[in-house]
Amino acid sequence: MLKFTFLVHSTSGYNDPQLSVETNQDHAVITLPPGTSKFSVESPDSGSLILNFFNKQESDTIVDAQGQIIRDSEFRFESVWCEDIKLEPWFLTDAVYRPRYFGGFLSQVGSAPAEITSPYQFNFPGTISWNWHNNFWNWYFVQKNQREVIHFLDQDPDRVWKFRGSLDPCEDLVKKIKSLLNI
Repeated sequence: MLKFTFLVHSTSGYNDPQLSVETNQDHAVITLPPGTSKFSVESPDSGSLILNFFNKQESDTIVDAQGQIIRDSEFRFESVWCEDIKLEPWFLTDAVYRPRYFGGFLSQVGSAPAEITSPYQFNFPGTISWNWHNNFWNWYFVQKNQREVIHFLDQDPDRVWKFRGSLDPCEDLVKKIKSLLNI
């Protein structure tokens, strides 16, 4: 199991936003108080993470006499960590949001997308999901390298692998440090 920790900013209408997450062994409900807070959830190493924003009602959007929203139950993700390692911002924007729109909203707006990719803010109940293949950290490493511009690869072609955690390219340095420490 992997522990994901999210930093969120939320606001409340009549009710604080609530999320649920289901894993093979557990069902957790997280209440997001107004302001900035953190919460953690566990997910299997291979597969996906799905959060369900389940408790928002149409009445949680509070409007004034002119129809302007003055309070609402909503939230947005600020940052995410996996096993206490901060993930790149693209991980958050790789989410897919499947909102369950309210009838009043649909009657005013008409059609709305069934899926929103790269969501920023969550204003309707629905699911937020991330998917990866096989081992999370292997998948993350490949994705990170595909998205980053890595400089000086022409001068040091093994640069990427050196920073992944393998000591293979640094065997001489490891031997020297061990000898200095008398290990």
